[in-house]
Formats: sequence, C-alpha cells, structure tokens
Amino acid sequence: MKLMEHIYLIGSGLQGFGMTDDYDCHIYLVDGGEELAIIDAGAGLGVPQILQNIRDHGFDLAQVRHVLLTHAHADHAGGAAKLVKALGNPRVYMHAACARFLQEGDEEAITLAKAKEVGLYPPDYRFEPCQVDVELREGQRVKIGALELETIETPGHSQGHVSFLLSCNGKTILFGGDLVFFGGKILLQNTWDCDLRAHLDSLSKLRNAEIDALLPGHLTISLSKGQRHIDAALNIVDGLLVPPNFTYGW
Repeated sequence: MKLMEHIYLIGSGLQGFGMTDDYDCHIYLVDGGEELAIIDAGAGLGVPQILQNIRDHGFDLAQVRHVLLTHAHADHAGGAAKLVKALGNPRVYMHAACARFLQEGDEEAITLAKAKEVGLYPPDYRFEPCQVDVELREGQRVKIGALELETIETPGHSQGHVSFLLSCNGKTILFGGDLVFFGGKILLQNTWDCDLRAHLDSLSKLRNAEIDALLPGHLTISLSKGQRHIDAALNIVDGLLVPPNFTYGW
C-alpha cells in the first residue's frame, strides 16, 4: 500500500489493517531510489506475504539493503532473521541497549513467555536470533539511497526503543514504533523494561517537532498533521496525568 511518495506499508496485523500475519506490527518500506529500507520486521510468520507485497509494488528484493528495528519486541523484530535470509543479508540496525536481545534470541528479555501465556503470540512461537550489524545511538543517521533517516532515542515502552525521523519533500515523517499512537495513546505494559518516566520524557523530546506524518507501529496512520497526536499526549502529561493506554483488540 503506497502511503506517500517514497513510503509504502508492506505489512500489518490485527492491531492494524490485517495485510499480513495477525501478529505483525505495521511494516514500512522506504524507497531511497537505488536502494530500499524496511522499518520493523513483524513477527516472522508472514514473511512470504511481506516479500510479495514488495514485489507487487514493482521493486526488486535485491534493492532492500537495510532493515531498521524500533525495538526488540517479537511483533517488531521477530521476523528479522527470516527477512534477512530471504533478502540476501541486508544490514540490520537496532539500538545498542537491546541489540543483544535479538542477537541471542533472548526470549526472557522480551517477556515472551508471559506474552504467549496471555495469548499475544502462539504457544509454539519462537524468537529467532539475528545478527545486528549496526548498533544505533541518538542522532545517528542512516542513508537510504537519496534519503536519510535520523535515529531518535525514545525509550519507555521498552529498553532501547528508537524512532526514526525522515525529512522528505518538505515533510517531516516520524516512524514512531510503539512510542505514541493516533489520538495521543501510548502503550505501557507490565514488563520489566517498561518505564513510565522514560516514556513521558521521550514524548517530551518531540514537543514542537512539527511532525507531518505519524507512522506508528499499530492502529491508525496519520499522513498529515501528525504532531496533533503527540501534542494530545503532551497536553495530558503537562496536566500531571498519564495519556490513555493502548488496549489490545483481538
């Protein structure tokens, strides 16, 4: 699904548009001209359809040179190993604070056993390890052909969570992962590395960022006036309260 010039939605699960496997987050494709990047990899159960969606837009899979991950949760990073193998080993990017979780397939670190117990993943699901080629830090830039993504450290939802900022055709686009959603919702979970204070501080980093398009990891996508969703959350934070929480809708 083409969202705007240079940006496509190539995967989405039941917390989105049901394009690929039920357990997938939104998966984006960035077209930098001579090369492509995928942002987030889904859970790994819908990889054949993701690949077909890339082909259906007229792209050669060999053009995909980069896979950037917002965080290590299975719905965002669990598909990295399968995607990398199918795509001929593009470079994988993840923040230094959680890269080890993916490299070691550390299911305890991503609270996977409990997530399976409550039905967020199938009982036989496995988090496949995948090599991380680049450990990201605040402000680090990743060139995708003629385009460039800036890394913004946005922990809180999980350790090592990042967002990616893209300036393109006069628009500022935020690939926000699970930082903030349509209407100013956030996603706090009962996991060891979810940190409310860090999450609210991460939101505050985007105050006055003038985001045009907010492309989150789940739910509705905002192709214009994206800053209003960040501001909706911040208005609640400024009143010494916590923004409303995303709730699963199976």
